Amino acid sequence: MLDANALAQLQSLKSDIQSTQPRLTGRIKGTGRSFGFVVGDDGLEYFLPPEEMARVFPGDQVTFVVEEQSDGKLRASLEALESSELNTFVGRYVERGKAQGVEPEAAGHGKWLFVPPKKTADAQSGQWVKASVTRHPWETGKAQAEIEAILGAEDEAGTWHRLAIEKYGLTTDFSAEELAAADALDEQLIEQLDDREDLTDLPFVTIDAASTRDMDDALFAEETDDGWLLRVAIADPSAWFSSNSPLGIAALERLTTTYLPGMPLDMLPKRLAEDLCSLVPDTTRLALVFHLHVERDGNLAKLAITPARIRSTAKLSYTDVSRWLDGEEPIPAQHWHLETLRACCQALRGWRENNALVMADRPDYRIRVDDELNVTDVVREERTTAHSLVEESMLATNRITAAWLVEDEALFMTHPGFRSEREEELKGLLRDYAPTVADCDGNTLDGYRTIMRAARDCTDFPLQKVLQKRLERGLWTGQAAAHFGLGFEQYTTVTSPIRKFSDLHLHRVIKAKLNNQPLKASPALVDVLNEKLSGSRKAANEVENHLRLQWLAGQKDQDWAATVVHINAGGLIVQLDDNGASGFVDLRSGDEKFSYDALRMQMKSETTSYSLEQKLTVRIKENTGSKLEFTLAP
Repeated sequence: MLDANALAQLQSLKSDIQSTQPRLTGRIKGTGRSFGFVVGDDGLEYFLPPEEMARVFPGDQVTFVVEEQSDGKLRASLEALESSELNTFVGRYVERGKAQGVEPEAAGHGKWLFVPPKKTADAQSGQWVKASVTRHPWETGKAQAEIEAILGAEDEAGTWHRLAIEKYGLTTDFSAEELAAADALDEQLIEQLDDREDLTDLPFVTIDAASTRDMDDALFAEETDDGWLLRVAIADPSAWFSSNSPLGIAALERLTTTYLPGMPLDMLPKRLAEDLCSLVPDTTRLALVFHLHVERDGNLAKLAITPARIRSTAKLSYTDVSRWLDGEEPIPAQHWHLETLRACCQALRGWRENNALVMADRPDYRIRVDDELNVTDVVREERTTAHSLVEESMLATNRITAAWLVEDEALFMTHPGFRSEREEELKGLLRDYAPTVADCDGNTLDGYRTIMRAARDCTDFPLQKVLQKRLERGLWTGQAAAHFGLGFEQYTTVTSPIRKFSDLHLHRVIKAKLNNQPLKASPALVDVLNEKLSGSRKAANEVENHLRLQWLAGQKDQDWAATVVHINAGGLIVQLDDNGASGFVDLRSGDEKFSYDALRMQMKSETTSYSLEQKLTVRIKENTGSKLEFTLAP
């Protein structure tokens, strides 16, 4: 037995060893199971065993050391908790025997948090709730929470809306001060501003969905000797309030209008979004008008921008305009200029096909709900001729405006192309399926465009889709840079200022430049746009996906046409063609053994192969309301 002196020496030796080990910092990565990882600041992942994972939450910032296990593998040993981002969260309230707790909804969480009996808010097992952490597990390995609000059961109308709103911190209502500021605005301002060009005699029209009320843009094109003059009138909410006013601050807090089915969360009060700023027909409105000089080949030769007053002559729907231009019905005499607009937009499209990148059209899926937010239908909507008119007009306006701002510190939407760590994979794929472009430098815009055009034309393998899985995400920046995804030298967006804060801010930048008073986009604003805008998109997507599953639950058992949209080592993720619902086909459970080719994103057995974009017929195996699983139809 060791005496006290020997024990003290051993403890001192242990302390000396620990003091020589480098301390690292990193963030906890959950797996949904008992173990996890620490992602170090160096980008490397270190295994975190269950007994250590029990002390932290995914997302926690920690200090750790790396140790060697008995099997020779490395593991992280936690030293200190630096910070924890899990405070208020959403999750499912569950009861297990005589205990109760809440399971966080966020991906990667594999534990539940115990809720004391007096802190349940009378929640029922299975309900979705909003909860807050009352005890972090760092000291004891046992976390606690309390329920703050009940969001509802899965089959209860509005639950998924409430869940998304709480999860992403979306604002649902305007304050009394903000509404009062909107109500106090005087429509006479439209005629009082003396810096406006009067363009009310031009026959602008809006083209939108029939249900749209917040109309940002109106179009008019006329032919010239060398092409067309395309005028794009964009609503001008920046004329109605300053950036530091209650309405300006409210817009910054929201950043965008979030379109949840049956529950749009507006960036601006309806007094502005659907009335004073909206380009409603037969009413004079303030606008920034972008005058685009388009050459016969679709090249954008010149841009002029004027603050103006305009008067839309009609609110046209995509359906009606497409019917007229597709020859199903004659074009009404008062809308004769639609043919001119189409010719101009066809030239713009041709220029993009020859000089930039054009992606294949994809259908949209509209989720219809009743007044109680119960899903009533899911409708597939194809892209139409009218959609193309608006798309080409908006792309052209945004592209040439970015060129006009290229020397300024404004806001630019950029896309850097391929992930740098995937370069060797890229070269391997090109050697196999597009050898003529295998030596192109995908890090340059010209090289990227050449590669993606060759990939688009590849007929025996879905090369374009496989390459798109290896792309970086787009980013807002304060300086001009290329948008590889669109194939443009630079790009920005100025055409949706009623519903997007970035566009609203850029209107202020444009006006400042027109008045020789440059206004810079702050780095802080760029960071906010990059960090927070995705929450709105994720919220809308998640609500729509859940409502699709609710709708599917009410459909009869049947075979569904589907398309493979992703492949991993376990199986296929497919999307139903008719309604956009996505689910998993597990290829591990059958008798046939498949191998996964990560480079080509293929699953292969001795007799069968699956690739991206492949068409399949599937049947629903399980629909939990949160998750959909398919089997392949025989």
